[in-house]
Amino acid sequence: MAEHFHRLFATDTLAPNASKTVDVDGVQILVCNANGEFYAVQHMCTHQRAELEGGRIRNCMISCPLHGARFDLRDGSTKGQLTNIPLKTYPVRVVDGFVEVAPA
Repeated sequence: MAEHFHRLFATDTLAPNASKTVDVDGVQILVCNANGEFYAVQHMCTHQRAELEGGRIRNCMISCPLHGARFDLRDGSTKGQLTNIPLKTYPVRVVDGFVEVAPA
């Protein structure tokens, strides 16, 4: 089954090392700009279900703003000891200067 991508926003509207939550077909997805590369992960931290938007992004890692749990944006894997449950990741691409995400 082919993935269905949704056009979200222009790439230049999300600064490097920033994130933005979007709703795609009822799914809350966090889109992150890690030094010009875009990634899409679930919006809630797997440690205590805190929102990840606004978490510090460095070296393709995001830190939860509540307790500092860290996740690799490339594959959702955890770093550190706060949780061993990875984040769900979503396919993301850039087409004609716009970020697109497939929610499933």
